Amino acid sequence: MVTLVVVALVLAGVVTDLAVRQIDRPLPRPVLQASLASSLVVPGGSPALPWPAKGEAAIRIPSLGFDASSGPDAPAPVASLTKMTTAVVVLGDHPLAAGAPGPTVTIGPADVNEYANDAHNDESTVSVALGEQLTERQLLEGLLTQSANNFAFTLAVWDAGSVVAFVAKMNALAASLGMTATHYVDASGYDQGSVSSAVDVLKVAAAGMAIPAFAEVVGQSSVTLPRVGTVPNIVTQIGSNGVVGIKSGYSSSAGGCMVLAADRVVAGRPVLVLAAVIGQPTPPPVPPTTTTTTTTTTTTTTTVPGSPPAAAPPPAAPSPTAPTTTTTTTTIPMSDWFVPDPLKYAGPTAQALLGATEAAVVPVQVATGGAVVATAVATWGGVAHRVSVAISGSAQLPGWPGLTVAVVHVLSVPPGAAQGSKVGGVLYRLGTQQVLVGLHLDQTVQEPSWWWRLTHRYGPG
Repeated sequence: MVTLVVVALVLAGVVTDLAVRQIDRPLPRPVLQASLASSLVVPGGSPALPWPAKGEAAIRIPSLGFDASSGPDAPAPVASLTKMTTAVVVLGDHPLAAGAPGPTVTIGPADVNEYANDAHNDESTVSVALGEQLTERQLLEGLLTQSANNFAFTLAVWDAGSVVAFVAKMNALAASLGMTATHYVDASGYDQGSVSSAVDVLKVAAAGMAIPAFAEVVGQSSVTLPRVGTVPNIVTQIGSNGVVGIKSGYSSSAGGCMVLAADRVVAGRPVLVLAAVIGQPTPPPVPPTTTTTTTTTTTTTTTVPGSPPAAAPPPAAPSPTAPTTTTTTTTIPMSDWFVPDPLKYAGPTAQALLGATEAAVVPVQVATGGAVVATAVATWGGVAHRVSVAISGSAQLPGWPGLTVAVVHVLSVPPGAAQGSKVGGVLYRLGTQQVLVGLHLDQTVQEPSWWWRLTHRYGPG
């Protein structure tokens, strides 16, 4: 009798355990049916930009991964735009914290000689004296805001030991940035053998603006240097219409060259916009002037009373009736003639291109809160139980008409998840920008009763 009771209890325990296991057996995860596309296109047509009629031009929006250009996109002299690469190399080797002066460089005899030679050749310079000490930041300020060729020399020798070794670093940087139309032969751009393209100069400009110290220096409307005092940035556009830099250049072979940058906030995010023009027309050069001095001698005759009358003076030469034509001959080559306001056309052209590019960056609605983007389907008992999955909030990104926004969604809905449960997210990505938006259930996922679980075998379907 006792044995039968024990057996009955054991069997009851086994049955109970099996029943509990059957009831607690996990249901299959709901099947997800997403209605989200893998990408979306920024609406709108391609904006009309005021490209220059001559030379080369380019625009670049680094955060969007967008660029466009006009002109031949071929190697051409870029004059002092070369100094942007000089600064990026120096800052790569000698990083500067925001606002920091950096190490001190002592001006030696070679630096003084370079200044004298550059000044004699009528190059852009900043005065230096033997033994003077300048910080790295001061040298960069003179290089980028005053376009000092002698500071390019000083920085190159300080960084690499010689200009030749430094130029090798410049060309290595250009290659690493994909500047296929670029080759440098000097650190200042005075040599017309230093060539680049509008597309390429924006690649190094973007690299420079990503360095806080570089952006700080080129964004100054004026700088104060030891021997020259406070002087304005030669890029006069800085500080107006959101322009925050960066560099101009001119030579007889390069024409007018300019790179400008502007910051704009779109969809709550900062957007850096870059524009470049090279090979722009300049006003005609003015030939050297020669001053001719004419000396007139007047003879006065005085007669003393009682003396014999003086001899009559010779007749005066007739007054000329036709203007005198003077021909001035100069041995100064035309390439060295003075050009008034060499950036007269390059500056406004670059600024107009920059402004139009800024205006074309638009906020793009990538997500709308409450929009249903998927369905979770829990199937049991031969019936499909559907629950909507919705976006938890709205989101925007800056965009350019025609660009593609990548959409990556991750969904994971557990059985029986309650209404409002977070079940994944959607990542929207354009260029280097991205925004993650959560997903939630609009209703609770239905589950079978304990009796149905006990009396049915279940699995998929």
